[in-house]
Amino acid sequence: MATAQIASERIDDLPLLIQWLLNMHIDTIIDAVVKPPHGNRQGLRYGQLAVVYIAYILTTCNHFLSPVRDWVAQHQHVLTVALGWPLQVNDFTDDRLEDLLDAVGEETVGEALETQLGQHLIRAYELPTDTARIDTTTASVYHQPQETTLLDYGHSKDHRPDLRQFKEVLSTLDPVGVPLCSATVAGHCADDPLYLPIWRRMVKVIGRSDFLVVGDCKLASLENRAQIQAGQGYYLAPLPMTGTTPADLARWALNPPATCSKIYLPDVPAPVGQGFEVVVAQTWTPPPPAAGVPGAAIAWCERTLVVQNDKLAHRQQHGLAERLQRAEQALAKLKVLSEGDLAKVTEQSQALLNRHDVAAYLQVTWTAHTTETKHYLKRGRHGPNSPFEMVTNTTWQVTVTRLPEAIATFNQLAGWRLYVTNAPAPRLDLQTAVQSYREEWQPERGFHRLKGAVLAIRPLLLRSDQRICGLLRILVIALRALTLLEFVARRQLPQQPTPLQGLYAGNPKRATQQPTAERLLQAFDEITWYQVSDGQTS
Repeated sequence: MATAQIASERIDDLPLLIQWLLNMHIDTIIDAVVKPPHGNRQGLRYGQLAVVYIAYILTTCNHFLSPVRDWVAQHQHVLTVALGWPLQVNDFTDDRLEDLLDAVGEETVGEALETQLGQHLIRAYELPTDTARIDTTTASVYHQPQETTLLDYGHSKDHRPDLRQFKEVLSTLDPVGVPLCSATVAGHCADDPLYLPIWRRMVKVIGRSDFLVVGDCKLASLENRAQIQAGQGYYLAPLPMTGTTPADLARWALNPPATCSKIYLPDVPAPVGQGFEVVVAQTWTPPPPAAGVPGAAIAWCERTLVVQNDKLAHRQQHGLAERLQRAEQALAKLKVLSEGDLAKVTEQSQALLNRHDVAAYLQVTWTAHTTETKHYLKRGRHGPNSPFEMVTNTTWQVTVTRLPEAIATFNQLAGWRLYVTNAPAPRLDLQTAVQSYREEWQPERGFHRLKGAVLAIRPLLLRSDQRICGLLRILVIALRALTLLEFVARRQLPQQPTPLQGLYAGNPKRATQQPTAERLLQAFDEITWYQVSDGQTS
């Protein structure tokens, strides 16, 4: 009688991830875009290799290449069954994974890959394409290359200007931030010129240009706005507080040329602010090309939305009051012992004003108080004829005066901001514009996943520019899988009779119809596959 044998393998969410990636057609799209490997090479195709590698990244929150082979060996059986392909451990050595990163890291290949994948996801999952967003971030690394490459010094959003970095550009689709296009550029590049190429790629993927693109103040450069207008697209962005913007804001906010209306948001009974709009004529003339022939000017009418956020206004007013108090306390502690110290202390007082950002609201004056004291030249009891000399003592007293007019003007302008759009009012009224910009957290959430524990882009051990670009492209595909899973779940759950429970540790009865992809995948933890065999059948 044959003895039954039981084999077990912990599978967790691995079959779900594999099936989800296959449903996204990641393998077939990569194989259709990327050149096939050398003819003498045996084993999996690039698309198949990418599916397993992405599943490894999402399961282990690790993108390192060297551990993949051992991980596949531990899950070889379940991977073979889930994929339906014959799987060999040697297909996942680090050199083969490096070939995959090199293949998808080429710029033309990456753009074609994102175009086909984006078009497929929009069509297959009926993704809404009315509103899209663009944003940028930086990722600091500890590399020390000998020459200037993709990794370079620049303005760091991680507050690490001492480290080299690269920049990542990401465009997403509302309502949950499904990534559409991405780009990896050098760390020293400015943000303004990065938005327009991504917008043009989005137009190619979506198939039309009349969607609304929302971005931060770097999107609001005059050239970007003019080119989007010329391409028959719509934009919404805040104006940077440079140039004539502060003067325009002060003029319109202090003396509104139109009636202010209250701004309400869905499910919020109280108004969140107020605002009005001003129509401004804009003109942009492209710079002359190398041939010297100037291009045609682009002219259009632009809606400038003058908006005040009540919470922001209160926070700014409260912040100024606290800064004024701290600055006054610090100035009161300054002491001047002699006239020679006056210049030094004056510099210190100005530095304090600048540090607390109150130089425009406080006036500091130093007043000299001189006293004369008799100093007798001999010891002992002094009479009326005892020799003496008059000693002059000078003390300096600081007087800090608040400038009420400047403070009042600041409090009146607190919370006001200028936004620009070329979308017509029936499509994007004042309240819809405020609501749309408040959803700008969506690409930021994607960056948080890329730079956080979920996709864990850091530490980065690669040195080749092309491989780094390839890795970022793979990670953005993994980010697509997460956000798409979240979008589909949130779209389907309201159709269920009861909300979803059991996703929150310590509170199993807590229900939700807006689960995150991480919590959904975590619900499949501790699932084990048992295989019973009697020696002949299993």
